[in-house]
Amino acid sequence: MTAPPLRIIVAEDNEDLRDLLVTIISAEADMKCVGTAADVDTAIATTAEQKADVIVLDLELQGRSSIDVLKAVRGAGNNISIIVFSGHSHPEMIRHTLAAGADAYVPKNGDYELLLDAIRDRRT
Repeated sequence: MTAPPLRIIVAEDNEDLRDLLVTIISAEADMKCVGTAADVDTAIATTAEQKADVIVLDLELQGRSSIDVLKAVRGAGNNISIIVFSGHSHPEMIRHTLAAGADAYVPKNGDYELLLDAIRDRRT
């Protein structure tokens, strides 16, 4: 018996990258994109509305820090896995993000297999 697909929300303010991530995730048999967001408020609302397993979260959404999303989701007791997908790779930023409640941090370096692996790791 196969497990149902992981339900994923993509929160990314760059429309082209958001569309690419949705396409990449949707091409995987074990994943399903159930929502998208381009800003912090929509990311928080979508996470509250959808029964998602994972949110792929850009660290900055339209100039606002996504730490607000981490705090809102964790504060609401939502056990969704949060994977921060960011172009920021400073070690202190990564530590701060993980301390704020992210489950994983994946760099935006063009290796989308790393992101897919991090999503799949949330199943275990």
